[in-house]
Order: sequence, then structure tokens, then C-alpha cells
Amino acid sequence: MSSRHVLCLCGLLLGASITPAGAGEPQTVEVFTLSTLPLTNAQGASVHYLDALELLEQHLSLNLPTDPTQAQAAVAQRMAALGPQLERRAQAGAAGLARALQLGVQRAPAIVFDGQWAVYGLTDVQAARQIVSSRVPAARR
Repeated sequence: MSSRHVLCLCGLLLGASITPAGAGEPQTVEVFTLSTLPLTNAQGASVHYLDALELLEQHLSLNLPTDPTQAQAAVAQRMAALGPQLERRAQAGAAGLARALQLGVQRAPAIVFDGQWAVYGLTDVQAARQIVSSRVPAARR
């Protein structure tokens, strides 16, 4: 195992609950990341971009006129152009932040297995899965 993997705080216990003995591979995988970090092997994982709301705000406020009335009109026009996508993006961003808080995720990237075990610092879900599998005793998975 490389020193990078050791530095990723492998297998940090996030919650008090433990899944039953012999449960095998983790059932749920949640990735908490930033849009600037490319993910690999994330098939089947729920991906939460923690900067989604910030990116939405940047999109809405990019190159606004200095006149407040014109700026307000420009933002309203951009919001209308996004239509239902605006609400979906805002909801997804808020839900990702809320879930990260609920789990106690401390920084990104973080890959959380079954809401209990987290690997920090990796963006490769398969590599994180291997770390958890090698570090968490079968009786605790």
C-alpha cells in the first residue's frame, strides 16, 4: 500500500452503527467532491458536488452590469433561461451539502461507504473500495 493511501485516513469510522457481520462489500457509495476534481470508477455511486451552489451563483452573476437595475434584470433573464434546471441544480447542491453535514464529512474529496466508512483524498472510487475492504474487519462490514 502506498503512503498516499495511508495519508487518506483510510477507513475512518463516521457513525456508531455497524452493519451485520459478514455483510461483504459496501452497499452504498457516496462521493463528496468538487467540480475541479475528476472522478474515476464512480459507476453506481451517488456523487455530490459540494461546490454546486457556488458554481450556480457564479453562473448567475458572471459579468453583471454595474447598474443595480440592469444587473437584476440580467440575473432574472439568466434564471428564466435555466428554467426548471435552476431548481434542480439548487436542490441537488443543497442536498449534497446537507448529506455531507449529516455524515460529518470534513473535507473533499471523500468517498463514504454505507454511511459509516470514509476515505479522504481519493477520487477513484474503486481504489477507495479496496482500501475499505482491506482495513475494515469482515465482522465490522
